[in-house]
Amino acid sequence: MKFDSDFNEVKIRNVVVIYLITIVTLIIASFFILSSADGEISNSDMNKLCMQSGIILFSMLIYKVKPSKEKIINLYNDFKIKLNVKEIICIISFFTCLNVGGSKLIIDLLYLIDPSFANDFINDIPFTINSTTDYWMCFIIVVILSPVIDELTFRYVLFKRISKKLNIYAGLIVSSIIFSAINLCPEMIGNLALGVINCILYIKYENILMPMLICTINGLLYMLVVIPFQGFKTEYVTLTSDYIIMNAISGTVLFSIGIIFFIRFITKNKICLRESFDKDINLRI
Repeated sequence: MKFDSDFNEVKIRNVVVIYLITIVTLIIASFFILSSADGEISNSDMNKLCMQSGIILFSMLIYKVKPSKEKIINLYNDFKIKLNVKEIICIISFFTCLNVGGSKLIIDLLYLIDPSFANDFINDIPFTINSTTDYWMCFIIVVILSPVIDELTFRYVLFKRISKKLNIYAGLIVSSIIFSAINLCPEMIGNLALGVINCILYIKYENILMPMLICTINGLLYMLVVIPFQGFKTEYVTLTSDYIIMNAISGTVLFSIGIIFFIRFITKNKICLRESFDKDINLRI
């Protein structure tokens, strides 16, 4: 497989070490904050810690990949030539339906099992925005840092390494499941689908900027549409039976639309998977 061959190869164990270093750094920073803040970490402090962790991950991953200015320019020029705006709009549209609909159905299912757990689950959000400063910190994390970190970790390293060790299908499935499991939230179905979509785009265009673009647009929509609509102040949400019924109806409609186009997307691009799989087999033989 030819995926961004001009960049340095990064092994899975290198990424594991990078994440462990980041976690240790985060724990140490948390202890310093706790010792100077009467044993309590504020929401703003949590956002700062998340942004600092993101910057550390971003920096170490970029260092391992070692992209030179010339390589980045070549990658970007290739990206501009291959970019299909119509396809990107289509992907964002059906993914949004699938993601929103899937999250609604997940919430409904959890509510049927345990209403108390469902309430805690939807209120356990990674970022709490109480001010403009919080908003811009979250914006940097979601729109700038996360797309690069996620795609380098799960597509450039995990997907590619597993595909080389096993095959393209194993790489796609395993990397997407891990991506969804790590981002455990009501949008887990959407995250699983996003993992599959971005793996296919990576195979199809052989350019990591394609899946990064999808993640960036998705993050922009969240920060520019969802957050302002909900308001900065995030209050505890209590689920009710009426809310669950409306969720079930709207969730089913949106998820159905999203999954139909998602399947069409996979079917349309299965030739890319097949060709890459056959090429990989031939190289091994």
